[in-house]
Amino acid sequence: MPFITLEDPNAKIKGSRDPLGVQPIWSAFGRHVVTNLTTQSTSVRGFTILLLGRYFAADLLDRGMATREDVLDIFLRMEQIGAYVRHVAHGVKGEIRGIERVQRFVDEQRGNVIIAADRRGMILSDQKVYGLWGLYSVPARTSGLIPDGALDVVPDVREFVEQHYISRLNGTAGKLTKLLADDGKLRTNDRDPIFAALAPILNPQFNSDELKFYGSFLRDGHHVKGATSGRQERFRELLESHAKLDSSTGRAEILRLARRARARDEGLSVALDRIAHLEAFLAPTATLFQHILGRHGQQVASVAEEIRGVWDSSVPNLERVAFGELLDEIESTSTKDTRSAMDQVHASLSEGDFEGAIEGLVSWNEVVTRIRGSAPWARIGDGRRLDVRYRGPERLLPGTDKIQDLWMNSYFIDALKDVTHQLQH
Repeated sequence: MPFITLEDPNAKIKGSRDPLGVQPIWSAFGRHVVTNLTTQSTSVRGFTILLLGRYFAADLLDRGMATREDVLDIFLRMEQIGAYVRHVAHGVKGEIRGIERVQRFVDEQRGNVIIAADRRGMILSDQKVYGLWGLYSVPARTSGLIPDGALDVVPDVREFVEQHYISRLNGTAGKLTKLLADDGKLRTNDRDPIFAALAPILNPQFNSDELKFYGSFLRDGHHVKGATSGRQERFRELLESHAKLDSSTGRAEILRLARRARARDEGLSVALDRIAHLEAFLAPTATLFQHILGRHGQQVASVAEEIRGVWDSSVPNLERVAFGELLDEIESTSTKDTRSAMDQVHASLSEGDFEGAIEGLVSWNEVVTRIRGSAPWARIGDGRRLDVRYRGPERLLPGTDKIQDLWMNSYFIDALKDVTHQLQH
């Protein structure tokens, strides 16, 4: 069934809080090891609700029970229902987008909650943008669960949804579709047939068929177009055997995984090494730039001397040759000017030239903000004093012991850890 997508590309979360424009850069390097997930799409059951919402919206439209203008509202109601069922029936909190309102509405409405596509039922301030529709649709499409430019799920996935979810609604499909088509109320206990039918479907535990399904599509990325065959699965196996799935990624872990990968997938090993070299630079530069924002009116030389007193002669783990091999990809995901600015800052930090590093960071930020059509956050003014236009809070620099292992960007690895961990239980 053809359908024009309702997802709004302008509704994506903007990177205005990324003064050095590093998100698209680290994202590109992360895609060599994790092809489909995002930092926000970490709940497997969130994808279950996404599929159910799209399935019912397409079904109601196909049967003439809804118009194209109704589709998004149907989806948002399904997300609300799913959130209440997961929270009340299974005690889920952290995975649910909008959990604070879900908890409050359950208490205030005494377990008889409003399901509505307006402010009465919205579980987020902007549920379309910050809920499952806005944050899970793209990774679902990349994973091969939903088609390009259409509302429905792909045929094989539709068959799975019907066999494993719709068939288990125990005669309540009609009641559910009515609630999805029109605003109404849901009692959050087993006396409500919709709640009772969905509770086992949205159980945090996955049956064997679900493990195979979500393992293939989400965890291992088998259906991602253009991905290196089997690489994400091999990386996932390394994570299971040589990493902690319930903790964030760090430098020592990435280097260990890179070494372990050499015998199985040299390309994976190289990709992890490149991530380690990139993050060895991005993490301290982000920290240093935030530090600079708290130094308005101070001379560059005095700020550089302050940095030298904390970081000594240079920043660790910066290898000029290895970083030089990253520059072509950095430029392909940013600009030639960004590449040049980053290279200048890398050289300065590796040599302990902290005045040059400050100058380079200010130039780097100016390049990024100019592209965005906004003003730079800081300049070097008269008397070589810092003129900070976007003043940040006082940020102390981490000491040499912490800068050695500093890690700030996820490269989507933590998302893969989360999904893998959920499918182990």
